[in-house]
Amino acid sequence: MKDSSSQKQSDLDQEFASTTTLHGIARIFDSTRLPVRLLWLSILLGCLGVCVWQITDRFQRYLLHEATTAVSVEYVGDLDFPAVTICNFNRYRSSALTEDDKAHLEELIEYADYDYDTYDDEEPDARRTAQSQGETTNFSFSEVTLRTGFQMDEETLLDCKWRGKKNSCNGQNFTHVFTSFGNCWTFNSGETQDEKEISVLNQIQPGSGNGLTMVINIQQAEYTEPVQNGNLEAGLKVLVHDQETPPSVDSEGFAIAPGVHAFVGLRKIEYENLEYPWGECDKSRRLLHYDKYTLPGCDIECRAERIYERCQCKLVRHPGDETECSPLQVKKCATPVLAKLKTGEVEGCGCPVPCNYSEFRTSLSMATLPSNNLLVDLWKLYGGDDSVNYTFDETLRYIRDNWIFLDVYYESLNFEKYVQSEAITLSALISDIGGQMGLFLGASFITITEILHYLGRKAGLWVTSRSRPHANQSKVRPGNETVAISDLSSPH
Repeated sequence: MKDSSSQKQSDLDQEFASTTTLHGIARIFDSTRLPVRLLWLSILLGCLGVCVWQITDRFQRYLLHEATTAVSVEYVGDLDFPAVTICNFNRYRSSALTEDDKAHLEELIEYADYDYDTYDDEEPDARRTAQSQGETTNFSFSEVTLRTGFQMDEETLLDCKWRGKKNSCNGQNFTHVFTSFGNCWTFNSGETQDEKEISVLNQIQPGSGNGLTMVINIQQAEYTEPVQNGNLEAGLKVLVHDQETPPSVDSEGFAIAPGVHAFVGLRKIEYENLEYPWGECDKSRRLLHYDKYTLPGCDIECRAERIYERCQCKLVRHPGDETECSPLQVKKCATPVLAKLKTGEVEGCGCPVPCNYSEFRTSLSMATLPSNNLLVDLWKLYGGDDSVNYTFDETLRYIRDNWIFLDVYYESLNFEKYVQSEAITLSALISDIGGQMGLFLGASFITITEILHYLGRKAGLWVTSRSRPHANQSKVRPGNETVAISDLSSPH
């Protein structure tokens, strides 16, 4: 005869088997034949093993924090036009340089072949020497560059059109910026000018002639670039970029030679990246001198910081109010630091990718300028010097040596969008687990609750049975004998 505790355990097992939503359990308990029960048990255990394997695999994939990228094309009625930064390969104009300017510029060239390997920017004596030599001169790179560098005026900007409208832009629509090319000029910068906010222009029709059209004279006769450490090319360096991104023309952009009509078709691309651990961007990252975090901005500030740490000055193209480097400081300290940044001898920048940013894919094509039958008309149209009696060949050569036609425009009014997302989200993981449980076991999260409830009741019965008295006895006296009969509910 079973004791009451065992009977309760058996009844609980039978109740669970007959009522649970976990498939297969009832088959095992209801079957009276052992082979059938073993068959259902093996099926249940096999499905349970596959289910656990699949769920483990999904957990491992989730913990990898993989990301996927969705690409879409969005069509709009108009697009904000990007900033267009234009630089001349010539940094200093010959006619604008004074004798004092030339002396200092020659001093720079003299140090162009300085042996970086023999210079230790960490050595205090070398650093102090560069700093003290910098303090003995009043030469200002910013002043000289601004005065003698590439200008965007009526002599260089022969024509400017916006959306095909004649005389709709001029030199005043360009914002000055210092770069490694000296003076550069940015159209549609979106910056405040004369305490007035300048709104960003937008293009409303696709195709050539509906954006920015310019005719620029690079003035090759003014070139002063040396063979050593100078720009050997003639022409323009052009960079198309977002208004909130500082121009990094030394590492980006494209070059345009004189004597061509350059067609620059644009495609806008927007990126949305995820933060760690799914991505590499950092929303908390901030820059000191720029409103928005960008890779070029981070790189510029990093280089400026490394130079200031070792030279106690800044290059003219770097932001900040620190003391400007003198010619000797540039060659004896700043330039070696930049060289060692490239080789890894000085700690790099480690700039993370921005979480949200835009870039512009360019399609560049060119045609020779001008056609022979339009040479005279073109010369008159764009202000050729009538006082100079050029022959046909001389006029043709001058135009092909100096003039550049530049046409920047959107090819179509749409943009691509790249959006990173979690490859497996938490909700997707939960759905996968539920799907695997349902497929292999016919179970759900309610089934888990049933199992937990069953195990809780089972544990409760076990605790109750263990806590009952072991010697709850009663006495029976048949005749003169006393026999102790143990309570049936007490364990033997």
